[in-house]
Amino acid sequence: MTALSNLRRIEVADILEKLPDIKPLDVRRHMVGKKEELFLAALGFEDRCPWISELLAEEQKYRVTRAIYFEYETNQNDNDMNRPRLVNALESLTTQVRSMPCDSNEFASQLREILSEVCSTGSNLPMVTFDISVCSSRLLITVLTVLLEFDISLRVVYSEAGLYHPTKKEYDAHPDKWTSDDKLGLARGVSTVTRSPDHPGSRRDVLPEAAIVFPTFKPERIRAILADIDESLLMKPKKRVVWLIGEPHLPEDHWRTDVQQRINDIPASAPVYKVSTFDYKKTLEILERVYQPIDCKYLVNIAPLGSKMQSLGVVLFWYIHPEVSIYFASPREYNAVQYSEGCKATWRVEFGDVNGIRKFLRSVGELRIQNDIVP
Repeated sequence: MTALSNLRRIEVADILEKLPDIKPLDVRRHMVGKKEELFLAALGFEDRCPWISELLAEEQKYRVTRAIYFEYETNQNDNDMNRPRLVNALESLTTQVRSMPCDSNEFASQLREILSEVCSTGSNLPMVTFDISVCSSRLLITVLTVLLEFDISLRVVYSEAGLYHPTKKEYDAHPDKWTSDDKLGLARGVSTVTRSPDHPGSRRDVLPEAAIVFPTFKPERIRAILADIDESLLMKPKKRVVWLIGEPHLPEDHWRTDVQQRINDIPASAPVYKVSTFDYKKTLEILERVYQPIDCKYLVNIAPLGSKMQSLGVVLFWYIHPEVSIYFASPREYNAVQYSEGCKATWRVEFGDVNGIRKFLRSVGELRIQNDIVP
């Protein structure tokens, strides 16, 4: 009887301290002088696209066996402006550089083939660095999901934009420009809405649909996702749509939180949580808090249109709860001219041995003796 009373279920809160924090990246201290197996990045239109690759190239002592950069279907001409810089930097790190389209349904399986090669020909625990600086939510979540499947040592790196548009001055001067569906703003239109083939969730039970959404400055993509899941989520959401509003880590950007609530017409009665845009572990923690009361009552869907670090938290949450579906919505076009500028800081998350991360994530829900609760 005493032994049974000492049993307790492992919760997400119990593993958070075992997950690595996001820390500043100094490429000279943390990466230079090491030989790694694979470097992954994306080709995008933002200034920070080649930033970390160029920092590594300048040091001339970081070597990697192969490098792959992902290419989008959207804004191809704009993205091409950064191609020479990114490719030149990568070619200084390795003789094996290749591009890879990332918007097809076959992308994940193609990436798995590459990771299988890396793991079969490299070291016992191949080192993989993934630069998420200009990754879309869809690309970031798909790639990280695949990476978690392999026995690798993983580092995630990130260059933070020096300035994000709109600034408060820009928004206050012309709010409609940034939020109206018919204006460009940060993006315009909806190209496709997709329930991720790699995160389909469980659809076996006949239950009503619910959605956990990370909104953006433009409401059209979230509305398109909700309509695709179940139009009643738009017409009569009640408590079935839970809003996770991004809270920037810099005080001067906190005004964005209130604006997102206003432009997405979030009812006062709707469940709303403020979630750090920078601390992926906070995202994981709040997702679990939101999910537990609605599990088994609804088919739960996530619309992750938030920040890079929020998307990282979504990946770990889905690994714990693969019964959840993830939805993506791509815009017809991004505003490459006024999206972000420069780079003010570089960051890293040292996951290390992915097998250990999987162990922590799989332990959630297990029963353990009270004195041995941390896996």
